[in-house]
Amino acid sequence: MAFSLFPKNIQFFEMLNRQSGILKEAAAQLTRIMDDFSCVDNACKTVTLIEADADELSREIARQLSQTFITPIDREDIYRLNLAQEDSINLIKAIASRMRLYGFEYIRFPARKMAQKIQGMTEITSEMICCLESKNDVAAQLRKLKGLKIECEMLFSTGLAELHDLEYGDTKEVINIMRWTQVYDRFEMAIERIDDLADAIEEVVLKNA
Repeated sequence: MAFSLFPKNIQFFEMLNRQSGILKEAAAQLTRIMDDFSCVDNACKTVTLIEADADELSREIARQLSQTFITPIDREDIYRLNLAQEDSINLIKAIASRMRLYGFEYIRFPARKMAQKIQGMTEITSEMICCLESKNDVAAQLRKLKGLKIECEMLFSTGLAELHDLEYGDTKEVINIMRWTQVYDRFEMAIERIDDLADAIEEVVLKNA
């Protein structure tokens, strides 16, 4: 398809909003797993399906960017938001997949609470995407998100400290601690990436105010 110098009726904001909705749904499914581990199989299947939709949407956004010269905001900003949302979805899927793979006997409190905080963070970034389209300030939303991130950091530290305080009774317990450490690591990566997304949205909002 030929490269177009003329504006097309491509709804980049609509696609970013759809992508944000997928991110919120992935986070909601992660919370579902942590609240009721008996649903882990179904929830992981749902996350896998919506992550595949997210991959397709991400490719579509990139494809449209490559074929359109005029965009509602800078091309690099659309690319950055697309990548940050896609990465966040992938990291949430990584947490869910490990929860299913490891088959824990119970869910640790810090993990359950971090999942809830992540869900709250994705709801806020979704609001911020809407503010970007309407050119509204996002300072209030960003403050709320930073507060949730701080709470997550405290939960993360608590979770690791609990693991380090455990006595190594047998090989099974050692493996279980190693597995939880990996899960917590993915939590930290997801939290940081969603925070990056929020910072990116704020920068784009300020640039286009």
